[in-house]
Amino acid sequence: MIITCNNVTKLPYLEKMRIVAGRGGLNKVIKWVHVMENPKYTEWLKGGELLLTTGVAIGEDISDLLKFIEDINCRNLSGLVINVGPYIKEIPEEVIKLGDSLDFPIFELPFEVGFIDISQSICRSIFTNKIEQESMDNFMKDIIFNDLPVTDEFLNRAISYGYNPQMSYCAFIVKMDNFRDFIKNNKITDEREALEIKQHVGQVVTDTMNKWNRKVLHTIQNNSIVLMLPIEKRDKENDKINNIAKDVIKEVKAKINDLNVNIGIGDYFVDLKNFRKSIVKAEKVLKILPITKEENIGRYKDMGIYRVFFDLDKYEEIKSIYEQTLGSIIAYDHELLDTLEVFIEDGCNLSKTSERLFVHRNTLRYRINKIEEISGKNLKNIDDIFSFSIALKIGKFLKCI
Repeated sequence: MIITCNNVTKLPYLEKMRIVAGRGGLNKVIKWVHVMENPKYTEWLKGGELLLTTGVAIGEDISDLLKFIEDINCRNLSGLVINVGPYIKEIPEEVIKLGDSLDFPIFELPFEVGFIDISQSICRSIFTNKIEQESMDNFMKDIIFNDLPVTDEFLNRAISYGYNPQMSYCAFIVKMDNFRDFIKNNKITDEREALEIKQHVGQVVTDTMNKWNRKVLHTIQNNSIVLMLPIEKRDKENDKINNIAKDVIKEVKAKINDLNVNIGIGDYFVDLKNFRKSIVKAEKVLKILPITKEENIGRYKDMGIYRVFFDLDKYEEIKSIYEQTLGSIIAYDHELLDTLEVFIEDGCNLSKTSERLFVHRNTLRYRINKIEEISGKNLKNIDDIFSFSIALKIGKFLKCI
């Protein structure tokens, strides 16, 4: 579990610490903990720290405390913990308002709780999480890239991360679709900060999985979170997996503004050695998603004819089919191609198509007649309709590979 301002109070010795301001920034990741009493030394901070203070050097001077908070917020700290006691008897209303306006988390901690217990608990959790995640990352990369044999030792490694050999699984890939634009728009140039955003997305995804009682193995790969998702046989899994995917998208949107994610779901498998195959199929889904009707979620089993296209060794033949079937129409008027696509999608129904295209039925009839004249096909013939439909899908497929 990545330690954030949102979950830090769940750690040992932190039960009495409570958030009083800046709830809008609770998703900030805590990289480390630092105790600071003298505001003059904030230049030593690197960003990402959770700062602990008793306020001994500030006392009850509210203006100094406000300047201190503005300073550490500008230095990208994760939050501030104020030990309420003899030096700062209570957190002033002005401080709470400032924290809220900056979305900068400010916590209140009773004076009797020792800083040593707080810092040890957080740092230990940060270190343990880092070691565990690096170990799982190495294991997942061995499966994805190295194609290692599933020996008893390898299987035991998987089991230690939560894998259950008695269950079915599927590859579940959450792709940050606009990640490059996101970091550009947010003026993020530091690679470490970009990685932290990916880690934050990973934490949102795993938190959502925990909500659905799914113990997942996961890793970050490029701009994607790759998961091994367990399938529960007692569920109507098609609906359940789809609902989990929708929930992931909803949570990411709620936690990280303007970051869009797509989800590709591979085939189910039982043997661990087939995880890699499921990943490949989930990646194919992510390539096809932009040209299908589903906006964000797709399963390999629902990809239909596109599955056949991907399994072809060469694409020259299907490109030839596309050009022979639609080339003359495209050359004459690309508008006819759009009309043809909508007409077939609407079951060759003139009324529905004319309404969708906002054209008169006579205009539509003229276009249909022109398509038949140019192509030499009959849009009342089921075989010709099928040929057009396949060619249109080939055109979309060729754009996405």
